[in-house]
Amino acid sequence: MIAGDALNRQLPYWLVERREHLMHLFAPVPALALVLWLSLAALPGMLWMALIGYASTHLLLFWVMYDRSARAAARWPHIERAAILVDALLSIFVIGVATSLLHFLPVYALIAWRAIAGYRRSQATTVTLFVLGPIFLFQLLLHRAGNAALAPDEQWGAVGILTGSLGCGIVAIMASARQKASIHQLRSELQRERNTREARVEELEHLANELRMRMRERHALEEGLRAITSTLSLNDVLEQILDSTVQTFGGERTHAVVLTLQIDGSLDNRMYARDRQIQAQWVEPLIRRVMRDQTPAVIADSALDPDLGEISRTGLHSIICVPLFVGDGPPRGALTVVSATFAAFSSSDARHLSAFAAQAGIAIGNAELHSRLRRQQHLLQAVLRDINDGLVVLDTENNVVLANPIGKALLEDTSAPQPWLERMRELASRLSDDGRPVASPEWIVGDPECEEGCTVYQAVASRVRTNDDLPDLTAIVLHDITDHKAEERARMDFISMVSHELRNPLHTLNGFVKLVLQGRAGPLTPLQQDFLSMADDQIEQLSGRVSELLEYNRFKAGRLTLRPEVGDLSLLIAGTLNRLSLQAEQQQLSLINETPSLPLCQFDNQRIGQVLTNLIENAIKATPAGGVIRVSADVHDQDVRVRVSDTGVGIPSSELGKIFQRFYQVAKHRRAHGTNMGLGLAICQQIVEGHGGRIWVESEEGVGTTFTFTLPLAVEKECTVG
Repeated sequence: MIAGDALNRQLPYWLVERREHLMHLFAPVPALALVLWLSLAALPGMLWMALIGYASTHLLLFWVMYDRSARAAARWPHIERAAILVDALLSIFVIGVATSLLHFLPVYALIAWRAIAGYRRSQATTVTLFVLGPIFLFQLLLHRAGNAALAPDEQWGAVGILTGSLGCGIVAIMASARQKASIHQLRSELQRERNTREARVEELEHLANELRMRMRERHALEEGLRAITSTLSLNDVLEQILDSTVQTFGGERTHAVVLTLQIDGSLDNRMYARDRQIQAQWVEPLIRRVMRDQTPAVIADSALDPDLGEISRTGLHSIICVPLFVGDGPPRGALTVVSATFAAFSSSDARHLSAFAAQAGIAIGNAELHSRLRRQQHLLQAVLRDINDGLVVLDTENNVVLANPIGKALLEDTSAPQPWLERMRELASRLSDDGRPVASPEWIVGDPECEEGCTVYQAVASRVRTNDDLPDLTAIVLHDITDHKAEERARMDFISMVSHELRNPLHTLNGFVKLVLQGRAGPLTPLQQDFLSMADDQIEQLSGRVSELLEYNRFKAGRLTLRPEVGDLSLLIAGTLNRLSLQAEQQQLSLINETPSLPLCQFDNQRIGQVLTNLIENAIKATPAGGVIRVSADVHDQDVRVRVSDTGVGIPSSELGKIFQRFYQVAKHRRAHGTNMGLGLAICQQIVEGHGGRIWVESEEGVGTTFTFTLPLAVEKECTVG
C-alpha cells in the first residue's frame, strides 16, 4: 500500500484523477483477452472445472467483501486470506494437471491478474506467483528428463514464467524494503512529533502551573480585597491588608510585610514578621524613595543597595515595595514585602502588588472617611442633644426629617390649642425664595393667656440649601425666651414706673417755667428770657421722650388697642404734609405729595398719621438743604403701599437690618442731629404690623432713602397689637 501510494504520487495529476474511470473503461479488455487465450489453449476438462470453481469462489468472496455493513468490514482480513488460499489451491491443481506450458500460461496469467488486483489490499498475493512458476517448471523438467530439450516457444514461455515469478519476488522485496523505509520515516516523524508534543505538553504544564499559581494569587487577592472592603474600621482594614498580602504571596516566600502610612509628616508602620527581631525602620529608606519616585521597586539582593544595609545583614534579600495612594495627590505611604530568598519577586509580582495597593488605598480612604463621618455624626448628635434650643427640620412636603429632644418634646405637646407642627408649617410657608430667615411671634407652651411662669419660645425659620440632587430643607430653631420675656416685663414695668414718676415733676416744672416766661413772676431780662426758653425746649423734649417711652412700653405690653376704620388715606397724607410743610421750608427742603386718589382703606387714623409724621420728620432730619422729600402711594394686590422717599445722606447697607430695632440709631444721624431714644421706627413697625401690613426700607448712601409700608384695603374688622 505504501509503495502504491508512492507510485501514485509520481503519476501525473490528470491520470491520478481519472484512474478509476480509465480502469472501469479498459477492465473488459484484459478479461476478454484472457478468455480468448484460455479458449485457444484447449485446456483439459478437469482444469476447466477447476477454473470455473475458482471463478465462482472469487465471485462469492467479492460479493462478501463489498458488503458495506460493519460486520463485513470486520471480515475483510479473513476474506483476503481465503482468496490467497483459493489461489494456492488452484496453483497446486494446475501443477498436478497441466503437462505443457500451453495449458499453464493462461492459468498463470489469471492468477497473476488476480494477484495484481489484490496487491493493494495485501502483498501476500504475490507469494503464490513467486512459488508457482519455479515449481511448475521444475516438475515439467522432471517429466522431460529422458526427452529432448524444450522447444523454442516453450523456452520463451519458461523465461516468461521465471521472469514473472522473479519479478513478483523482486517487487515484493522492493515493496517490503520501501515499506520498511516508509515505516522508518513515519516512525522518525512520529518520534519528532512525539518529542514536539512532549515539549509542548511540558510547556503547557509549565504554563498551567504558572496559571494555577497566578489563579491562587488572584484568588488570594480577591479574598483580600473582599476582606478589606468588608469593614469600615480603619484599624481592621490595616490589619486585613497585612494578612491579605501574606496570603497573596504565600507564607513560604514572605518573611515580612510592612504597611506604611504618612501621618502628620511622619511614617507610621504596621508590620507582619516571622522574625520578631526585624525592625520596620530598616526598609524606610526604600519606602521614602518609592514615595518620592511614585514607582514600584523590586530588589533582587538587598546587599547591593547601599540604603538597605541593616536588613541585608539579617539574611533578608528580596524586597518589593509599591507606593500607596490614598485619595488624590501624592502617595501617602507604601506596601513592602520582604523575603529571605534571592530574586523572589518579579515585575509581575510588582504589578499584582500595585493593583492590590490601589484597592487597599481606596479601602483606607473609605475607612478614614467613615471615621471622620462617625466623629462628625457623634459631634452633631451631641450638639443637637445638649443645646438649649429646639430644632426641627422639615422637607419640601413639610414633613419632619430631623428633630432634637426639645423639638420632639414640643411636637408631642398636646396641651397647645394649635399643634406645634401646624405652627411650624405655617412659619415655613412664609419663607421667600431669597432664603431670608423668618421669625415667628412668641409661642407659649400651654395656655396662651398665661403671663407668668410659662415657657415661651420664638421660632426662626431658615432655608437649608443642599446640593443639586437633593431638595432644600427648612430648619426651624425654637429659642427659649422665657427668661428674656421675664426680664422684658420687669424692664417695661420699671420703665413705666419711672416714666410715670418723671411725668408729674416734668409737668409741674414745665408749668412753672411757662409762667415765668409769661412774666407772671416779674419782668425778665433778655438773657434770662433766652435761658428759660432753652430750658422750656429741653423740658418739652424730655417730656416727649417720656411719652414716647410710655407709648412703646404699651405696645410691647400689648395694652395699646388699634381701632381701624374705613377712611380715605389720601386725605390723611395730604393733611400730614400740610402740617409739616412749614418745618420742611425752614430746612430749605421741598415736600412733594405724589399720592393719587386711593380706594378706601381700613386704618387707625391717629396711629397711621403718627407713622407718616415720624417717617417725614426723619426724612427732614436726614436731608440736607435743597433736597426733596416725596410721598407717594399705589394699590398693589389687596393692599396699598405708601412710600416716603428723600434725597438725603442715606443709610449704610450694614445698618439696614438694624434700624427697626428699639433704641438703635444710625451713626450718621446721631452725629448730625444729636441723640434720641431710637424708638420711633420700632413704634412705626408695631403700628403697621398691628394693621396686618409690613414696613421696610431701601437706601443707598449719598443718594437717599425710601421707607415703604403697606395697609390693607377696606375690610370690616378690628385688629389689636400684641
